[in-house]
Amino acid sequence: MTVLEVASAHTDPAALSELSARAASTAPLRHCDELGQLGLPRRGLLALAAIAASSLASGDRFARADDPAAELPAATSAPGPATLSEYSNTQQRYRLMVPAAWDVKGKAGADVLFEDPARRSTSVGVTVNPVKVSSIEQFGGLDDVGAKLLNAERSKESTLDVSLVSSATRTGATGATLYEYEYELDSTRGRKRILNTVTIFNSKLYILNAAFKCEKDSCGGAEVQAGVALLRKVAGTFDVLA
Repeated sequence: MTVLEVASAHTDPAALSELSARAASTAPLRHCDELGQLGLPRRGLLALAAIAASSLASGDRFARADDPAAELPAATSAPGPATLSEYSNTQQRYRLMVPAAWDVKGKAGADVLFEDPARRSTSVGVTVNPVKVSSIEQFGGLDDVGAKLLNAERSKESTLDVSLVSSATRTGATGATLYEYEYELDSTRGRKRILNTVTIFNSKLYILNAAFKCEKDSCGGAEVQAGVALLRKVAGTFDVLA
């Protein structure tokens, strides 16, 4: 399992379970050559390979609303039908805005996981892991990382089809570069729209992953479009802290 499979492992419990099992039985050094093809310096290979093998298998680091390092202030109004509130983890140094009504969950491999209580298949999760490189650019370019991300999805036995919807780069308040990807995944578990935001800052790899389960045949319905629009808004607020 590569670190990009961790990035593309949406918060569907079956997918997380599958990747966790694979992580426990896969040697970390196996994918060093593959990671190297992304332009990652040799000094970062061992760290990222180790992350790929262990991050989903270990469940000892969950940020919760009652965690002193994780602050969830009162809800603040935001444009659109959903009311968003700020979630800030001062220990892991990141923040984002999430729907105030969503539940905060613990999940193996996730620093924090938010779920829509009315639609449990809709979720946003964040993972944080230490690395030895200082920026996402050292990991690879936007197109290179995006291609690797989709290839990781295609390699899964459950995948029927995957297609990139969009990709973009933005700069956070601290100057960190964030890569953003949106893609449609059709699998034996159903069709989903997946959003990933990936960055490296202060030698930490941050991955936000958001998922919305679509209708059986398409992601074009009005309800799906509204749900995905909300996830785009949430993903757009994700940033690292100085």
